[in-house]
Amino acid sequence: MWWKSRALAEAVLGCLLCGPLLADITITQLANEGVIIEGGQTRIMIDGMVVEPYSVYGGLPATAIPRFEAAGGDFAEIDLALVSHRHHDHNQPRFACAFMQASDRTRLESSAQVLGLMREKCRDFVTTSPRISEIDPRYGAPHVIEESEVRVTVFPLSHGTRKYARIQNYGHLVEIGGMNVLHIGDAAMDPADFERAGLAEQRLDVALIPFWFFQPGPGAGVIEGYLDAPVKIAVHIPPGEMEEVRAYMAEAYPGVVILEQPMEKMRFSAAPPPPP
Repeated sequence: MWWKSRALAEAVLGCLLCGPLLADITITQLANEGVIIEGGQTRIMIDGMVVEPYSVYGGLPATAIPRFEAAGGDFAEIDLALVSHRHHDHNQPRFACAFMQASDRTRLESSAQVLGLMREKCRDFVTTSPRISEIDPRYGAPHVIEESEVRVTVFPLSHGTRKYARIQNYGHLVEIGGMNVLHIGDAAMDPADFERAGLAEQRLDVALIPFWFFQPGPGAGVIEGYLDAPVKIAVHIPPGEMEEVRAYMAEAYPGVVILEQPMEKMRFSAAPPPPP
């Protein structure tokens, strides 16, 4: 069952990483691929400014929306907001504008496409705020963000071909508390692109992977070659398909973690295991 996988993941990381860890790490599931990654005094949100359901994908629970709109509670003191790409199941411009204006500290760094859609909702704020930055990472030339004790490397990963070829999709490697946490947005299942992005030799501790990578097809090879972290978390599962996906994953990938509900948390402890 998925809950047993989560407990196993916590135990594995407790043993593997207790030496180099500098702080406890908490990952909070939001909507779709949205997460808050917290370690020490730093809180980073990726694809987290999604509130309303979109297409088959979910939004935030009603009880969490006031906290989001006020940048309070679970959404308080976010230091850095990042967005993989412009699609509304990853970033909703109206709500992104509301959150950024409610917060007095969050910095937002993302692509021209993401900020262009936000300008349609809050032009003056997006164009004048010193807390909003447009970035343009390239293959071989990633964008690096230093935030207190945290380092984030932002790099391109293709969203696909044809109508998706022009979508600016970014991967984010978050180095926090001695751990490497990878978020890939809606990356295409193309091994050559992951190779080009430099992920073949990258050590990972936690990988946030869209659930369709685990379905029959090319995703399994990409996971084995480029996303083989001790802890893998399946994300972007439509609420209406959760039961079916959970049953499939329990049989085919029992070691993969699923956080079923928005606002569910997973904690990785920095404390060494107790003596025998």
